[in-house]
Amino acid sequence: MIPMSLEEVVHALDAEPVGKAVGLRRKVSRVSTDTRTLRKGDLFFALQGERYDAHDFLPQALQKGAAALVVTRVDSRVRRQAVRLGVPLLRVGDTLKALSRLAARQRDLLHARVVGITGSTGKTITKDFTAAVLSRSGRTVRPRSSFNNEVGVPLTVLEASAETDFLVLEMGARKKGHILELCAVSRPEVGVITNIGYAHLLYFRTRENLAAAKGELLQGLPPQGRAVVNADDEFAPFLRRLAPCPVIGFGISSGAEVRAEKVALDEEGKARFILRLRGGDREEVRLPLPGRHNVENALAAAAVGEIMGVRTEDIVTGLAEAKVTGWRMEMITKPDQITIINDAYNANPVSMRSALMALGDLAKGKRAIAVLGDMAELGPISEKAHQEVGRMAVEYGTDILITVGRRARKIAQAAREKGLPRGSVFAVEKVDKAAEILRAIMEPGDVVLIKGSRFLGLEKLVELVA
Repeated sequence: MIPMSLEEVVHALDAEPVGKAVGLRRKVSRVSTDTRTLRKGDLFFALQGERYDAHDFLPQALQKGAAALVVTRVDSRVRRQAVRLGVPLLRVGDTLKALSRLAARQRDLLHARVVGITGSTGKTITKDFTAAVLSRSGRTVRPRSSFNNEVGVPLTVLEASAETDFLVLEMGARKKGHILELCAVSRPEVGVITNIGYAHLLYFRTRENLAAAKGELLQGLPPQGRAVVNADDEFAPFLRRLAPCPVIGFGISSGAEVRAEKVALDEEGKARFILRLRGGDREEVRLPLPGRHNVENALAAAAVGEIMGVRTEDIVTGLAEAKVTGWRMEMITKPDQITIINDAYNANPVSMRSALMALGDLAKGKRAIAVLGDMAELGPISEKAHQEVGRMAVEYGTDILITVGRRARKIAQAAREKGLPRGSVFAVEKVDKAAEILRAIMEPGDVVLIKGSRFLGLEKLVELVA
């Protein structure tokens, strides 16, 4: 965060100091919304949600040395404690909106070039690839984990400083207008849409509605910006029409301006390919994680790199050396040569297909075990989508299937109907039971995929068996 006095904060937030305004000349350079990670001198925002209210933790924020508290209300006990410590209390109507206003003010002060990334699948890995490419050319800030909502995007903007050259943002959407709101805060000049799949149909009901919601990122770009879309996606023509600026397509097909040629997989299931850029450069790329689907994520990042003027050799090196967010196609090899693919962060039909394909590619004659959990937020297609995943598991060569969760029983049922022997299919409700089965059946040389929606906590399974 670019240092700002509390007087400037009051002005930016249109806040009302509670009681006597003291200490407003003090400067802050970091924002916190969580007392567990708050550092001395942070500006603390007491956010409120359906299941939490950070106002309950204001005494802890004061004890840990917050420079000021942004609140909607304050009780007499906290007020006395703040007065005793000389900590200003700044009252606003809505702390979440205030956080966005502060981020928008910081965006005014930044010289960084901003990239926004959204899509149904792959946006986090694309964010990681893009940051790795851009960091070869300048100081780059990217979100921690999947900070992609109305809290995460402002916090990421506020992590940038006057020295930041590139700011890479991930943007999610759970309602119409959500991404436009995030664009109003962050004002990206480059927008990337990885694909339009089936995630979040619980909220959007149809893929057309989902495409329109994701397309808000392109609508939020300036005329001098650049839009980057998946040329192989069926919604590409629709998305191209939304952009008020030039559009660059990435993909495998010959019509893509940035494309991959001669895609192949090594013995670890990691892709290598010839990258062809718009300018005509052609270089071999080797990706650091398994899954042929990651070729598209890498192409999107390469397109952004070329737009931003990154040298081709640095694009290639950035992709090869990228460090991706945890629990996404994370490879763990045990001493007994059992390989675990930890892709437990989230799941939807498209990402399930990609992960099962990667499992099949990596196994290549070894025994392939898939532990698949419920897929959330699929709305009207939930039952059909789970059944399709069960069929895909068989088609891509899964030898043993363990499903976790009530919805995932449909995966198990469809896999049996597709021909997977009943003795090779297990359906359980709890992670602990899945771990018990997995420990009992794993043998040296097995390849195990673990994947499901975030609420299941399948990463615990990785801890239990790895």
